[in-house]
Amino acid sequence: MNRMTEEPAVPASAPSGNTAPDTTAPGPAGRPDTPILQARGLVKRYGRVTALAGADLELYPGEILAVIGDNGAGKSSLIKALAGAVVPDEGEILVEGRPVRLHSPIAARAAGIETVHQSLAVSPSLDIATNLFLGRELRRPGILGSVFRMLDHRRMRDEARRHLDDLGIMTIQNPGQAVETLSGGQRQAVAVARAAAFGNKVVIMDEPTAALGVRESRAVLDLILRVRESGLPVILISHNMPHVFEIADRVHVQRLGRRVAVLDPAGCSMADAVAVMTGAVDPADLPEEALAPGGAR
Repeated sequence: MNRMTEEPAVPASAPSGNTAPDTTAPGPAGRPDTPILQARGLVKRYGRVTALAGADLELYPGEILAVIGDNGAGKSSLIKALAGAVVPDEGEILVEGRPVRLHSPIAARAAGIETVHQSLAVSPSLDIATNLFLGRELRRPGILGSVFRMLDHRRMRDEARRHLDDLGIMTIQNPGQAVETLSGGQRQAVAVARAAAFGNKVVIMDEPTAALGVRESRAVLDLILRVRESGLPVILISHNMPHVFEIADRVHVQRLGRRVAVLDPAGCSMADAVAVMTGAVDPADLPEEALAPGGAR
C-alpha cells in the first residue's frame, strides 16, 4: 500500500557495547523476552505536578494489555507519551527492544504505533474512505498524481472496503458514505479500521466504548479481538471492568503516576483490581495466581 512519507522515529543513542537485544529468547509462559513496546522509568512533570513518576509498561506480541487506574493516576500521560503526543522528561521508550524518541504523533506512526483517541479524530463531513486515509492520501499514478497532485479516490475506496472487510465490519456497506451519517459504534469502527490499516506494531485504544450503548460496545469489543487476531497487539485504556476482564490478557494497574501491579484476569477478580487501583490492597497481599508476569509483589 502506498503511503505518504512520514517523519521517522529518531532512534535513541545506542547503549555502550552496542549489544543487540535477543528478541527470540523464551520468557514467561513461552513469550519472547523482548516486548514489542516497552516504557522504562517515564517521568513527566507539569510545573509542580508530577503526572508520571517512573512509569513502566510492557506490551508483548499477540496480547491485549488493559491499562486501568483512578482519575489522576497518569494513564493519559502514559498513553500520550507512547503515542508521541507528549515527550517525557525522563525515561525511555523501546519498540522491539530498540530505544526510540517519539517526539511527535508522526514519529509514533512511523514507528508502527497507531492510536484511537477517545475523541476519535474523524472528520464528520468527509466520507469513510477519506477519513481512513486522512493525512496518507493516495495519489493517482503518473503525472496526474506527481505534478497535479490529484487524489485516487477510487483506489482509496477500494482499499477502505478491503480494510473494513478484513476486520469483519459488515455494518458499513459504502466507503463513500459521510461519517456524520454513521452511528457512534460505526464511527468507532472507522477509527479502529484506520489504526489497524496503518499500525504495523501496536494499536492503542483510549476508552473505545465510553460513549456507546450495550450493542455498539459489544461490536467494538469484538472488533478489538479481531485486531488482535490479525496479529496486532492492543493497549486498551478503559474504566469498564467487565469489558477489561472479558478481553484483556493482562491488566496494568496505574496509580500515582506509576505501575503498581500487572494482574492476570484469570487469577483475580474485578474487586481485587479495583482494590489495588485505589490503594485499598497491596499487590503483595494478593495470591500468586493473581499476578501476571511483570507484576509487582
